[in-house]
Amino acid sequence: MSSYGAAAASVVPPTNVQVIAPATLVAGYTFDAMYEGVTFSVVVPEGGVIKGQRFIVPFIPTPTAVAVGASSSSSSSSSSSDPRDVGNEEDGGGGNNPIRRRHGGGGRTREVGNPGGIWRDGLCDCCRFGPCHPHLLFALFLKPILIGQLLTRMKMTWIGRRTNVADDGTYDVTNLNDSRIEVNDRWRNSLRDVIVVTALYLAVAAVTSPMEDDDEEGSSSKHRDESSGVDDVRYAINSCSSAIYGFYILYVMVQLRAVMRHVYSIPEESCLCMYRLFGSDPRDGVCGNVGGDGDGDDDGTRWCTSGVAVGWEDVCCSIWCQFCVLGQMARHTVDYGERDAACCNASGVIDWDDDEAYIGVESGHVGEGSVLVV
Repeated sequence: MSSYGAAAASVVPPTNVQVIAPATLVAGYTFDAMYEGVTFSVVVPEGGVIKGQRFIVPFIPTPTAVAVGASSSSSSSSSSSDPRDVGNEEDGGGGNNPIRRRHGGGGRTREVGNPGGIWRDGLCDCCRFGPCHPHLLFALFLKPILIGQLLTRMKMTWIGRRTNVADDGTYDVTNLNDSRIEVNDRWRNSLRDVIVVTALYLAVAAVTSPMEDDDEEGSSSKHRDESSGVDDVRYAINSCSSAIYGFYILYVMVQLRAVMRHVYSIPEESCLCMYRLFGSDPRDGVCGNVGGDGDGDDDGTRWCTSGVAVGWEDVCCSIWCQFCVLGQMARHTVDYGERDAACCNASGVIDWDDDEAYIGVESGHVGEGSVLVV
C-alpha cells in the first residue's frame, strides 16, 4: 500500500499577458491587474506608458499543491521529466504552453504552434526561405491566391468575416478566439471565392479596357477627349471596377491582419500617433467601439466585418506594404522551416489541420482572452 508524503507544488512557467495602461504612468509605478481571477501587481516599464498603451508583462500563476506518493518515485519520475510540462492538447492537458505535439510519418513528433505577443519575424524577412519559396512568389505575383489561403487558415470568409459571426452581423464577443464556435463552414470556400472575385474583375477589365492609340505622345488623352459616349461608359466602368477591386483587396488585408494581431496578442508598434491625431482610443481601433453589446448596432460591427478592433498600423501597412505584410502573415501562421508549402490547396500548407492556426487560442492562453483591459 502506498503512503503519501508532503504535498509538492507543481511549477508553472510565467505567462506573458498584455496590459492596457489605465492612465499615463511613469516608470516604476505599480498598479494591480486581474488575470483569470487572480490579482497581481504590474510594474510600469522603463520610459513610462500613456493611457491606452499596450505592453506585455509576465504573470506568474500561484503554484498548485500536488500530493506525492512516497513509494511511487519510479512512476512519478516517468510521468514527466520536465516540471514545466503541464499538459498539451494532445494528451488532454490544459497547460499555458500554446503548443501541441503532432505525430508525423514514421513515428516522428513535431510541435505546432504560433508565437504570441510578437510577430514570428519582421516585415522585411520575405526572402527568409529563399527567393523561390511559394509564399514569396505568391505575395509577388499571385496576391489574391495567398490572401485566400490566409483567410482559410484563419477561418475567415472572403469578405473578412469570422466564422463565429452570424448572417445578421451579430457575434459572440466572449468567444471571438474560439475556433470551435462556428456558425457556418463558409471559410472552407474562401480561396475559391477570392479567385472568383478576381476572375470577374479581370473579365470586366478586359471587356471595358479602352483601346488607345499610343503612336504619338499625348494621343491617349486626346483619344479620350474625342471618344464616343460608349467609350466614356466603358472607361468609367473600367475605372470603377479597378477602384472597387483595389479597395476590396485592401479591406480584406486590413481585416486579416487585425484578426491575427487579435488572436496572437500582437500589440501595435507603429502609427500610434494617428490615434492622438483623430482623438480615438487604441482599444477601440479605427472602426470605433468594436464589440459593444453584440447586437451589431454600433459603428464598429458595421464597418469591421472581422468583429475585432482594427488598428491604424493594420491600415497603414496594408496600404503601403502589401507584399511585405502578406509575406509576414503567411510566415506567422506556419513555420515554413518545419512545414512544406503547397501551391494548389486551400491553405497553402501540406497536411494542414483546420484548427492549426488556433492552437492554444481555444484555451484562452493567447489572444484577446489574455489581454487585460484595466
